Amino acid sequence: MKLSDVAKKVGVSPITISRALRNPEIVSEDLRQTILRTVDEMGYIPNLAARALAGRHNGIIGVITPALHHHGFAGLMIGIEDCLRTTEFRVQYSNTLHHVDGEAGELRSFLTQKPAGVIIAGAESYHDLLSLIENAACPIAHITDLSQEPERLVVGLDHYAAGAEPTRFLLSRGYERIGFIGRGTDIRSRRRKEGYEAAMGEAGRFDADLAIGGNEGSSTGLGRELFARLLQRVPDIDAVFAQSDDLALGVLIECAARGIRVPEDVGICGFNDLEFSAFTQPTLTTVQIPRYDIGYRVADMLRRAIRDEPPGENKVDCGFSIIPRGSTR
Repeated sequence: MKLSDVAKKVGVSPITISRALRNPEIVSEDLRQTILRTVDEMGYIPNLAARALAGRHNGIIGVITPALHHHGFAGLMIGIEDCLRTTEFRVQYSNTLHHVDGEAGELRSFLTQKPAGVIIAGAESYHDLLSLIENAACPIAHITDLSQEPERLVVGLDHYAAGAEPTRFLLSRGYERIGFIGRGTDIRSRRRKEGYEAAMGEAGRFDADLAIGGNEGSSTGLGRELFARLLQRVPDIDAVFAQSDDLALGVLIECAARGIRVPEDVGICGFNDLEFSAFTQPTLTTVQIPRYDIGYRVADMLRRAIRDEPPGENKVDCGFSIIPRGSTR
């Protein structure tokens, strides 16, 4: 099935069909619906390689992420796709699974296909990426910790502050021996741990034994395990700042199993404000990240750059919110 076959059926030129598929807004609503209906009926599949050869790009926006498998990424993904749904762009994902060595390879693979643009959503390091970004033929947008290198087309938050402020919140509620539970292997977790350590140091409460991590991904089971180990090491612990709601849920379950009262004996603060955190017993205090807004704004920023429109802002701090609930005093 060729583009010319669709054009003949509709009664317009092939270039009109091509333009309508690339930029639907440039043709009338009636013609657009006729073309789309005919494309569906005839089973025509656009040749993206041919489109890339004939034009500036193939219409694809690539998204490189270390955590496509994690449910915390869902909000980002929905935001990206909602922004681009009514445009001529389509989204493809690449999951690095936190392998730093794979980031440059995935970006290079996308760039060889002449994409419309790329979103790097959470790179661990820009050491091997910067030269590729500087020489790319398409715009590249970023979701980052704001301490990282990119200064253009950036949306993110300050993870150092996202570690320090929840710690200060727990201190303000009267907790003193506050533990930190999390992997601490990626840059965002490391920055939050640095913020936690600074806040504990300011209060004269820092103790290296209060922090514990693991090499596995965040899970409820890991939260139980790490909290149990932390109790053996620091029996007088009276609060936990967990680096995901999954870990916080594990701490809550382990407390229930041991007869530890929450929030009276131990306070718990999670991170991400996943849906279940509002329905546990007691409900989980947590840190809310505007994941949908981050995804939508970075996609809109990239869309504007592809169309040579002003981006509005080059670097956007979307911030975070502490959501106090029943697991803290």
